[in-house]
Amino acid sequence: MKKILVPVDFSPTAENAANYATDLAYNIGARLELFHVFQLPVVSPVAASLVWPSEEYKQMEDDAKKALEKLLHEVEKKYEATDHDYSLKPELYVKFVRGEVDDEVYKYFTECKMNLVIMGLNSASKFSKILVGSNARKMIERSIPLLLIPEGYPFKKPKKIAFATDFSHTDIPVLCALAEFAKPFNADILIMHTSHPASIGYKQKAEEFLNRVSDRVNYKNIYHRHVNSEQVKDGLDWIVENGQIDMLVMVHRKQGFFYRLFNGSYTLTMSDHIQIPLLVLPPEHRIPM
Repeated sequence: MKKILVPVDFSPTAENAANYATDLAYNIGARLELFHVFQLPVVSPVAASLVWPSEEYKQMEDDAKKALEKLLHEVEKKYEATDHDYSLKPELYVKFVRGEVDDEVYKYFTECKMNLVIMGLNSASKFSKILVGSNARKMIERSIPLLLIPEGYPFKKPKKIAFATDFSHTDIPVLCALAEFAKPFNADILIMHTSHPASIGYKQKAEEFLNRVSDRVNYKNIYHRHVNSEQVKDGLDWIVENGQIDMLVMVHRKQGFFYRLFNGSYTLTMSDHIQIPLLVLPPEHRIPM
C-alpha cells in the first residue's frame, strides 16, 4: 500500500492539506499519516541565560499531542460527512516527534519508505518567500516527492496535469512515476516546454525527448505543448492561467530548470497565479506516488 505523509502545524492551511490528502488517499488506495514535529522554542542569544520553564514546556508538548489527536478526529469526521463509501476509508494514523521539521520529515519519510509528502501553502505570504525561507523550501531541497496545496484548495480529481520539462533525459523516469499517479484518475499529462520557437536545437531536442517518452512511458494520455515565451516564468504563468490544468509538476534539479526559476535571475512570485497544487519531484524519481 502506498503511504502519504502530511506534516501539520494545526493551522487552517495544514488542516486543509490533511483533508486533501485524505481524499487523495481514498482515490489511490493509500495509507495516510498526520505528522507533527514539536520544535523547541527559539531563545534569543541576548536572553541565553534564561531557562524555559520545564512545566510550561511540558504543557506545550501535551497541548500539541492533544491537537494532533483532535485534528485526526476532525479529518475523520469530515470524511464521514462526505459521500464516500466509508468501508473504503483510508488508513489514518498520527505521529508525534521532537526536532526540526525538515530533518524529522525527511528521516521518517526515508526510514518508513513513504511515497509522498503533502504540505499546505499559506497564501498570506508570497509564494517565493514561502519557498525561500520556510519548511516547504527546506523540504524541496531534501529532494523527496512533495505536493504543495494552496490555502483553501479543495480536493478534486485531476483531469489534466502539466509537466514542465527542459527535455532532460532524467525526466523520463519521472514521467513514468507520474503516469502511475495519473492512471487512477485517467488524467491527461501535458508535457510542456517554454522557450522561443527559434531556440537553437529546439525541434531536435523535442523530437528526441518525445520519442523516448513514447518508448518508455506506458501511458496513452500524454500530450505535448510548446509555450512560446523567452522567459520561463512567463510560460509557466501562461500555462497555469490558460492551460485549464489541475496540477503543475516540476522537477527540482539544482542548477537546473526549477533551481534557476526560484534562485537565479527569475524573481517569480506565484501566489497570485498558482491556485492549483504544485507537485515537486526529484530528478530521475522512480518511486510510485
